Amino acid sequence: MKLSIVIVNYNVKHFLEQCLLSVQRALQGIPAEVFVVDNNSVDGSIGMLREKFPWVKLLANKENVGFARANNQAIRQSLGEYVLLLNPDTVVEEDTFRKTLAWLDAHPACGGLGLKMVNGKGEFLPESKRALPTPWVAFYKVFGFSRLFPKSKRFGKYHLTYLDKDQNHEVEVLSGACMFLRRAALDKVGLLDEDYFMYGEDIDLSYRITQGGYTNCYFSETQIIHYKGESTRKGSLNYVLVFYNAMLIFARKHFSHGRRRLFMFLIQLAIYFRAALAIGRRIVQRTAFPLLEWGIIYALALGAHWVWEYQVMHRSFAELYPADFVQRAAPIYATVLVMLLAALGAYRKPWRIRPVALAVVLGFTAIATLNFIFKELNFSRGTVAVTSLFSLVGALGVRALFNLVRTGSLADEGYRLRYVLVGSPTETARVYQLLQDDILYPGELLGLVRPEGKEAVSDTGQHPPVLGDTGQLDEIARFYAVNEVIFCNKSLSTREIIGHMTRLAERHIHFKIVPHGADYLIGPNLILTGASAQPLRARLENPEMRFKKNLFDFSLSFVLLAAYPLTFWLYRHKLRALPNLLGVFTGRYHLVGYLDGTQPELPRIKAGVLNLSMLMQARGKTNAQELQRMDYHYARNYSLLLDWEILVKGFDQLGAPLPRRKAA
Repeated sequence: MKLSIVIVNYNVKHFLEQCLLSVQRALQGIPAEVFVVDNNSVDGSIGMLREKFPWVKLLANKENVGFARANNQAIRQSLGEYVLLLNPDTVVEEDTFRKTLAWLDAHPACGGLGLKMVNGKGEFLPESKRALPTPWVAFYKVFGFSRLFPKSKRFGKYHLTYLDKDQNHEVEVLSGACMFLRRAALDKVGLLDEDYFMYGEDIDLSYRITQGGYTNCYFSETQIIHYKGESTRKGSLNYVLVFYNAMLIFARKHFSHGRRRLFMFLIQLAIYFRAALAIGRRIVQRTAFPLLEWGIIYALALGAHWVWEYQVMHRSFAELYPADFVQRAAPIYATVLVMLLAALGAYRKPWRIRPVALAVVLGFTAIATLNFIFKELNFSRGTVAVTSLFSLVGALGVRALFNLVRTGSLADEGYRLRYVLVGSPTETARVYQLLQDDILYPGELLGLVRPEGKEAVSDTGQHPPVLGDTGQLDEIARFYAVNEVIFCNKSLSTREIIGHMTRLAERHIHFKIVPHGADYLIGPNLILTGASAQPLRARLENPEMRFKKNLFDFSLSFVLLAAYPLTFWLYRHKLRALPNLLGVFTGRYHLVGYLDGTQPELPRIKAGVLNLSMLMQARGKTNAQELQRMDYHYARNYSLLLDWEILVKGFDQLGAPLPRRKAA
């Protein structure tokens, strides 16, 4: 047996399937065995393996035993001259194993081998080659010196950024995502240390390989896609704690007392630093734009007061800005408007005019009501009206300016999904139907791109049109302003796909792959499947969710009924909106329900005034199959946020006729 491949899986069924398909192609002609160790997944991984990959040796654990222990389970049973530890969220090229095994045979001193890795955006992953995290190497990495001086041998040592990524090198540390190991080296230094639950075990084993007299090497002549722990947020506090705890275990094992104390001090410092950084980044990302807009609206309120009182009402300049207005009324105006903008999704990209306009209208109503209740805020209805008008223009202007800086366009077209399909005519036709009928994929399909040299490219006027071949993909992306490319893995080799991804990486294009014969798409942090691709397992079956939905309906209908005398003119059917809202308030209807709801598998709920179609792009008439898929999607993925988004999108349709079906 030449090669034993070990894959540890935990609830990443679709990534695992894509990985095994690529492994199967790359193993042609190589004596090999493949182990999958499942750490008690509940996403159907085991059923998928038994159905589609019966040749895989499955070890199914009844609990999550961690990465190191799970790998060791399979390594102890394996027979290969070489062992490959491979993450399930990887895709290998067709010649990866052939090239790496030949290189290892020619270099008997190499005990471990790592490969060149790119992420789901086609960008090189620096962890493909690393150095041992000694105290000062770790210090330079944690505090950003390695990023500031990547070409420095002193500061850039953590990821060896001063070494050419397109050349082979001897390195100190291999990545556990793709780690070739010589059996003789494992027999000498031992297996993975099971003291590590997750992270750090690859560093520990790499270090022991070098201590055993072997070398570790980085191999650049083939490459793989590594979606890089899509289930783990690398900037999260949990990741920081788990990762640096692994570093502490390593320090206790391998460093002398003096170096260990220094390293542990630096690690503790790093934990506090990175935790503060993660929390601070999250706060800044979520509050920077609202705070900026608060300041703009506050300034606009002062300007509106000047326009109304001084220019329109001709008040004296000396009494233009009383302290109560500057210190209390104007800040309250700004706060109310920003809160409504946030609640209605006006800070969620892509930015839209509708939530901004609705927030300003409701803001005017709320502020006018506050002025009536609290006399100390009641300076002038005219000031409130002009403030609202200025705020509407200002909010739209700020968003347009940001769009202009980011995309060169005042409209938010830079975030509109514009994609192409790359593959053979037969496969792109299948995938196109999958996107349209099952997944209900958003965005605009610009056209098809055919594999270069495999067939003649001609546009016979069909839809979608053929734009060219893969040799022209870069020019197609530029000319048509493409921001997403979907590859059909049945039509192109993984090597070709990775090549196109790396060439287009600088354009910041998103990439997705449809594996051979699959009914789903895989991309960075994303798996999209059709409604029929998996059991329902609806969230609406949860009694707690049902209670929250009823509470949401009661609260929102009460607010909307109270505001009806001021907001009735916003509804398309003004008179019918009142009985609809009364029906929701009394519990007869839901604010949001199914479109059709006749499928027996769906959890039974009351008829809804609105439905998921409010969030879908207009496609003309909706057929019965699409109605059914939308209802399945709503039941499976239900959340209060989804109801809120539908309510905001369909606010003007709250007076629409209710479906003529019996309420549950």
